Amino acid sequence: MQRFVRASGWLGGCLAVLAFSGALAAEGPAGYRSAEFGMSYQEVMSALGNDDAVVNLSVEETEDGDRIIDGELQADEAPETDLRYVFPAGGDELALVVTFHPDVAEREQVIAQLEANHGDPWEEEMAEWWFEQLQEGMPEPPQSLMVWGGSGDETAQRGRFVRLWTFDDYLSVEYLDTQRFE
Repeated sequence: MQRFVRASGWLGGCLAVLAFSGALAAEGPAGYRSAEFGMSYQEVMSALGNDDAVVNLSVEETEDGDRIIDGELQADEAPETDLRYVFPAGGDELALVVTFHPDVAEREQVIAQLEANHGDPWEEEMAEWWFEQLQEGMPEPPQSLMVWGGSGDETAQRGRFVRLWTFDDYLSVEYLDTQRFE
């Protein structure tokens, strides 16, 4: 959970930047594991309660009014992974799930899993543009960013992305629906 302390400092800054990113959006993820974007807090808690691989749940509210569920994933495919489910202030819909991987050496394995689930990542130029926009507000500088989002036309899928941030000593994967932050 130590990674949450460091990463939560930039969470607020990232939420503000998400407003402009809807224009770049395409088809993306529906959520993470059993929790789908748009589910209420109670629905997510129920889904997580039925997921044997998710343990050590705790709930808090930020100073900005965001409701956060923290937990840990104990599964063979993702050892020692911390989880964070975010419900933005003023709403009761899941908008963001962050997974924290404590070992940067897992990067290629994480990329392979993301590609298996979401296809090829964005072209490097597009990811680099987003990287330049977001890295400034982070308390610790990331090394790189990879972004996934498909090519669908459905309005419900626009604004949904997967972002893999690589830091010096951990990886962060964000599953987000930018439309839920409006």
